[in-house]
Amino acid sequence: MINRIINQIGSGLEKLLNLTPDPGKVTLIPVKKYAPTPEPNGERYVAMFNPDQWMDRRAFVFRDPQNPGDAGAVQRFHVERPRDLSFELLLDGTGAAGGEKKEVEKELEKLYKAVGFNGKIHRPNKLIVVWGKFLFQGVVKSVDVTYTLFKPDGTPLRAKVRLSFKYDTDNVTQVLESDRHTADLTHLRTVHAGERLDNLAHAIYETNDYLLQLAQANGLTSFRNLTEGTELFFPPIEK
Repeated sequence: MINRIINQIGSGLEKLLNLTPDPGKVTLIPVKKYAPTPEPNGERYVAMFNPDQWMDRRAFVFRDPQNPGDAGAVQRFHVERPRDLSFELLLDGTGAAGGEKKEVEKELEKLYKAVGFNGKIHRPNKLIVVWGKFLFQGVVKSVDVTYTLFKPDGTPLRAKVRLSFKYDTDNVTQVLESDRHTADLTHLRTVHAGERLDNLAHAIYETNDYLLQLAQANGLTSFRNLTEGTELFFPPIEK
């Protein structure tokens, strides 16, 4: 079954990459879901110019030993945070930066529409970010715009846009990544529509014996009615 899902994802990504008019340019593609077959969910955004830097950030959190003074005391690995991606794009309305010339304000509108809040789903769009061999799935964290050149009437002619994204996943992707999950590490999970605490707990611990403790630790009053977007943590257990 897993091989079939992987094949479906590969086929879906090929179809998605076919939507990229120029593989050499950064392209942001809104999607309804990431897997098994990504489905476009709106107009893609193609960058005017590629970024000079591309920062793919992975953070690891450690806990200090309970007795730091003890001989051999070491920090214990706590959790790996979800990946972050950030880069900066240039919008140019003069043509001086490379010959291409577009209206800065209209480009910003197209960018916001692709990455920003979607009233139909009441959250920012799910996104696939493609650039050459780089591939990232996630949601926008922030959009910072710095205007650097203006017409005499104040109309912007050039702007730098710094985009930050947070890795996002869905149920199928979690299944495919489950071989990396072990019960002796703390896990952070973002709740998706329809997910339940008992299913999430079983995926990590291979048992539902810890439901009450998990609910208490996360301040939950129900195992089933989880709010989409809530971040839950699953602490290590003693076997």
